[in-house]
Amino acid sequence: MVVCDLEGTLVDGDRSPSSDTAAHAYVYRHMSEVGGVVHTHSTYATAWAARREPVPCVLTMIADEFGGEIPIGPFALIGDDSIGRGIVETLRASRSPAVLMANHGPFTIGRDAKAAVKAAVMVEEVARTVHIARQLGEPVAMERGDVDALYDRYQNVYGR
Repeated sequence: MVVCDLEGTLVDGDRSPSSDTAAHAYVYRHMSEVGGVVHTHSTYATAWAARREPVPCVLTMIADEFGGEIPIGPFALIGDDSIGRGIVETLRASRSPAVLMANHGPFTIGRDAKAAVKAAVMVEEVARTVHIARQLGEPVAMERGDVDALYDRYQNVYGR
């Protein structure tokens, strides 16, 4: 475990920071409401990212947690803040706390680390479930008004 400042400079620890440090730092610097960022290479969510396809909002749990589809962010090379720019650009245009960066994998945000981890677990769960549903046929997208109502209820009543 290492600790870095928001410029990616090592503050504590004796290992090298992650190659995604600049991306995480960019998110923290440009989204003041974010207190946690998680990045995984979970199997199903990463498979959607490889296809550059958003996970459609076809389940109430997607509407609740993500407020609509889980969007795809642009492809970016690892090593500078390009991934972070893509994360911020994509998530600012969405209610989702998750983005699938093209050909890379999921990044999630939250008000704290626990919320970002919850979103990371949820994005993998729904990516897997929608993948399985597609084996039976094309899942049916939910109506926008229903998505809005579910998201509002979960974010402001049920999920509190």
